[in-house]
Amino acid sequence: MVSVVAAVDKPSFFIPSPEVYAKAAVEQIGIGSRCSPFWAHSLQWFLAGLLPENLLDIWRLSIGLRRRSMS
Repeated sequence: MVSVVAAVDKPSFFIPSPEVYAKAAVEQIGIGSRCSPFWAHSLQWFLAGLLPENLLDIWRLSIGLRRRSMS
């Protein structure tokens, strides 16, 4: 089975390079069942947790629809 992974042209604030993310992910192995190894993703997760669930659903839906329209 082959999976399609989005190519990252250049890292940004919320999009780390594959090497940076892999290093952070390996350091989190064994710490817990859920983790967000890249610090900017942890910040996103924290801020998303402050929002009401219905706003998160709208945000997730818009992201999913945008991704679907691009493919």
